[in-house]
Amino acid sequence: MKKMKQIAKMLLIQSILAIFLWSGPAVAQISIVATVNEHPITNYDVEQRARFLEFATNIRINDENRDRVFEDALQLLIDDRLRLEKAKEMIPDVESTVLPEARNFMNQNFGDGNRSGAIILREAGIDPMTVQQKYTSDIAWSSFISTRFQEKFSNIEIMIEEELARMKLNAAKPQIQLAEIVLAPGQSRDLTQTEALAREIVVAVRKDASFAEIARQYSASGSASRGGNIGWVMVEKLPKAFREQLAGMKSGEVTDPILLDGAFYLLRHTGERKNGLADSSQSRVWLARAILPVSADATDADRLEAAARVSRDTSDIADCDAMEALNTEYGSGAFARLDDMLVADMAPQMQQLIASLDSGKPSEPLAFAEGVASMMICRIREPELQLPGRDEIRQIFFDRVFGSLSERQALKLRRTAVIERRDR
Repeated sequence: MKKMKQIAKMLLIQSILAIFLWSGPAVAQISIVATVNEHPITNYDVEQRARFLEFATNIRINDENRDRVFEDALQLLIDDRLRLEKAKEMIPDVESTVLPEARNFMNQNFGDGNRSGAIILREAGIDPMTVQQKYTSDIAWSSFISTRFQEKFSNIEIMIEEELARMKLNAAKPQIQLAEIVLAPGQSRDLTQTEALAREIVVAVRKDASFAEIARQYSASGSASRGGNIGWVMVEKLPKAFREQLAGMKSGEVTDPILLDGAFYLLRHTGERKNGLADSSQSRVWLARAILPVSADATDADRLEAAARVSRDTSDIADCDAMEALNTEYGSGAFARLDDMLVADMAPQMQQLIASLDSGKPSEPLAFAEGVASMMICRIREPELQLPGRDEIRQIFFDRVFGSLSERQALKLRRTAVIERRDR
């Protein structure tokens, strides 16, 4: 038995040495900086995770943030070990099962079509195994939460039906499309330090750092795996603090840190629907008009007289055929019918006119270059309500439930785990 332990120890040492002999940057001295339930985390692990954070988020490591970034890297590694260990208790082969998905995720996020994600990471001085282990832990943890708390997700289908009904009822209310990063204080970062990180992220994003990748690395929300995307939400349903920060923002802009319920939120505005799902600009209209010609050099009095005549002539008109006949009588030579037009393609003044008219009722006299006219809506076809698909809504609800469960379970793991930190 003693001999077997010695062999296992030698194999472990050889494995560790193999990691350090890859083509990436050398580490001067390998040391254990922490143990998690007796499993070691080395300074090499922390160095590589910190390099990956810098690469993925584009937040450069400098003298001011170095300690914080390395502390974040260590805490993320600790959480990865705890989550993977817990997942393997329920699903022993989960690590090998999710490995293909983890590698595919690496390629999607860091590959360029010609080269794999592993190659690009290696060229950036990052051990691909570091990233693979991170995504393996993420996916395994998701499988664990989904399996362990299956009953918590069982009501999602009912929630989808309720959400679709609510969307139909509130279809015309303003909506905004958002992405989020949620930063919660923890064992390695108090509220003040979390705010400092939030402000650093805002600066980086405003200098074109990837909001989505920062969300994947740092966000405590269930939306982190989707780059923080939370889709379309009704403006009136947002907390007041969110509405105040988002007011007047343009697509692509990010808010300052917002403190709510003990966590800092960063919101990125990615789209807006002023009329919600019922966008009247997508309506199609069929119009009829009658134009009374007026010469270009006509006096104001002549134009007023023409307007009075058009008003009299249209006072009894109740359908578009009669409006077309009046146009023929006026002899303007202009087409009486304007069919199947998209409101969004019209000039703003025409959009306002259409919004003010009722079908089958002539407008007040309108001045045009050709003369004075009256217009009538013959037919209007409202846009079909473009509700999001069930899969999209399901993912949003899954993220909400998953985020809440994940954070609570992670806190339990940290409290019960044997974690020993050593000086780096």
